[in-house]
Amino acid sequence: MADRFPSLDEIDAGQTEARGDANFDLVADTADQGDFLSRERALLGEDADQFAAPGDNTATVEDAGDDDLLGGGGGGNFPAIGDQDDMTGFESSFPAIDTSNEHMAPGGTITGSTAPFLPGAPQSSSFAPVAADEPEPEVIREWRERRDLAIQHRDQISDEKKQATIKAAHEAIDDFYENYNNKKEKGIAQTRKDEEEFLNSRDDTTAGGTSWERIAKLVDLSGKGARGGGSGSEKARFRELLLSLRKDEKAPGATGY
Repeated sequence: MADRFPSLDEIDAGQTEARGDANFDLVADTADQGDFLSRERALLGEDADQFAAPGDNTATVEDAGDDDLLGGGGGGNFPAIGDQDDMTGFESSFPAIDTSNEHMAPGGTITGSTAPFLPGAPQSSSFAPVAADEPEPEVIREWRERRDLAIQHRDQISDEKKQATIKAAHEAIDDFYENYNNKKEKGIAQTRKDEEEFLNSRDDTTAGGTSWERIAKLVDLSGKGARGGGSGSEKARFRELLLSLRKDEKAPGATGY
């Protein structure tokens, strides 16, 4: 068969037509194949059906008026009985799914819904809450008890410290006012005492005795230190003079004011 076609060199030279008789005897080849199958079936006898394959009855050019190109000889308008059973079983196992949406327009646009969404309105849920049937683990229960005891202990300590702080503050305030009142009373008593002594000394210096005696009461004549006219101080001579005038009732100015 290969000698009927031009070689590559002839194709390059421009010769593209086949040599010799280019008509292929397809009908003859098909007839030969049918004869081979017939002889094989005759040799096998009753066992021929066990070796039959789905592709044994294939389409040929001689099948006049048969539109089934895959063979079968029954025409293309009706499927085989086995194929019909397989199709029925497939459809029963895998039914068609309805993918239509009544709210979907032909162009894919959502046209609306029967129940519009309202903010704040309770929404129905298809999932029911799962009841907690399982008991709480022992480890978590013990941890929860320890935590509660620790919190209770901390609260108790905090309350005790708070009460102690309040008590100390009250005591400090009471002590402050008590000391303040005591000091105030002592100060008032000391002021009254000083006032009485001053008034008594004033009356004593203005009444009784000679003028020099009253003057001597107003001056420190103790003779101790520089203020009292001690020995060697500048006031020592003045002290001796005042003492001598106080003792002399007839001293100049003794009776006058």
